[in-house]
Amino acid sequence: MLMWNILNRYNFKSEIYRAVDLSSYTSFKIGGKADLFIIPYSWEELIFIIQTLKEHDFPIRIMGQGTNILVPDEGIRGAVIKLNQKLGKIDVIDSEHVEVESGCLISTLLSFVLEKNMGGLEFMIGIPGTLGGAVMGNAGAFRRSVGEFVEGVYVIDENLEERFLDKKELTFNYRSSNIPRNWILKKIILKLERKAKDSALKEIKFFIQERNKKLPKYPSAGSVFKNPKEGPAAYFIDSLGFKGFRIGDAMVSHEHANIIVNLGKARSRDVLDIIDIIRSKVKEVYGIDLEPEIIFW
Repeated sequence: MLMWNILNRYNFKSEIYRAVDLSSYTSFKIGGKADLFIIPYSWEELIFIIQTLKEHDFPIRIMGQGTNILVPDEGIRGAVIKLNQKLGKIDVIDSEHVEVESGCLISTLLSFVLEKNMGGLEFMIGIPGTLGGAVMGNAGAFRRSVGEFVEGVYVIDENLEERFLDKKELTFNYRSSNIPRNWILKKIILKLERKAKDSALKEIKFFIQERNKKLPKYPSAGSVFKNPKEGPAAYFIDSLGFKGFRIGDAMVSHEHANIIVNLGKARSRDVLDIIDIIRSKVKEVYGIDLEPEIIFW
């Protein structure tokens, strides 16, 4: 492939692969191949790689841990750039603030701040993925969300220039933020609270127990739909008897009606068909337009 050859002329430490099966890199375990799959070693290399791809009009998609996306069966034309722990550094600013690179796993962040006697994010235990993805989508649980703790972010805009947005410039709504999707989230400044390790651990254990009561064991992308103002999406889906509803190897979870699981060989098309059927039925019976929480690539 020409683009692969062009990129490999440079002495990158970043990893660059051809024809990679994306199902291996998503929590759903669904999806076809990407023409190029890139894991950047540094922010400097990331920007240079993107500049090079743009100069050749090569399509680009950015992913974190792949926990909230549905990749098409036919794959992705262009390059998929995965931000991982190589771009996941954590720095303590003071007794209440930390600066975290977007590739940091939520689980890694929680372990880090626990040892520093800092807390507030315990409700996020068990949420897979990177902090960057969580902030972009204002992830949350138990009526809390990560946006409550964000004091500012460093982003790379569409012109590959770095900007800082403070709290006054940021808007976090239910499962969304005003950070443009075509920008790359680089670093997040979080304001936490002083909390003894024992106290934080007690909360973490509680949240783990609550999550384990309703989370399926099969691969999934978490909640399929955002909760409408009328109430939990799972309630409306469950009331219509969709638990266990199946097309191919895609099935509405028995444990949680707002989660579709992959029983083994589910296709993206199977998931989309189930989503369409659920949305149509909920609209017909309740007059509610369910909005997907999953991001469709």
